[in-house]
Parts: sequence; structure tokens; C-alpha cells
Amino acid sequence: MNELEQLCGRMLSILQQLELILVEEQRLLSAGQVNAALLHRVTENKNEQLTTLQYVDNLRQKAALLNDAGTPPYESYSELHHLWLSIMELTAKLSRNNYRNGLLLAQHLKHNQQILAVLEEHQTQRRLYGPDGQSLNGHILGRKFSV
Repeated sequence: MNELEQLCGRMLSILQQLELILVEEQRLLSAGQVNAALLHRVTENKNEQLTTLQYVDNLRQKAALLNDAGTPPYESYSELHHLWLSIMELTAKLSRNNYRNGLLLAQHLKHNQQILAVLEEHQTQRRLYGPDGQSLNGHILGRKFSV
């Protein structure tokens, strides 16, 4: 059971790191102006932690089979049972936080789409420059001279 306890402890540690990452992600998404590069880095870090968590969980499942530990919540093994309950509790909390971050991200996306729509409408109504970079609406500053 020692190996299984270590793997569950490792899973709990990864989940605690994910909690910090989600807090940082929420902070970035709650800002008026989102730092896209930093948000991208945080998202990559989150994905790395999730990949590691999946790997460790696969190891846990194999160890549980090898040790005939049964399936979670491992009620026959007190320490393992408490670890598993902590994992489940933190997982539920992280799920709520991730959902909230998704709502914040959707809000930013909607806002950006609205801004793009306004800019595109303005651009189609009043083209200032043609593909050659020259003014389409005549000579705003006076006559044009060629030299």
C-alpha cells in the first residue's frame, strides 16, 4: 500500500499546484487588460500539470490492481481513504474554479468579438486606404503632386 499512498500523495500535490495555477489564471482573466503572453504561459503550465496528473493516476490504477487494493475510495485502508477523500474534495473545488475561469474567458472573447465587429463595420463603411496604401476618399490635405 505504500506505493499507492505515495501515488495518491503525488496526485494531491499536483492538484494543489493546479489550484495555484487556477488562482493565477483567474487573476489574469479578471484584469481589465489581459496579458495574452502570460495567460498563454499559465495555460501551458496548467496543461502540463493535467498531463502529469493523468500519468500518475494511470500509475495509481496499475498499483491498485497489483496490490489488490480495490477501487476508490479505498475504505479498507484508512490513510489511503483519507488521501482519496482529499483528492476528491480538491478536484471538485478545482472543477468549480476552472468553470468560473471559463466564464471569464468567454466574457473576454465576447468583448473582443464585439470590438472586432465595430471595427469591421467602420472599415467597410469608410475605407481610408486602398490595397496600394493610397487614400481612397480623395485628397484630404489638399492637392496631390507627383515629382
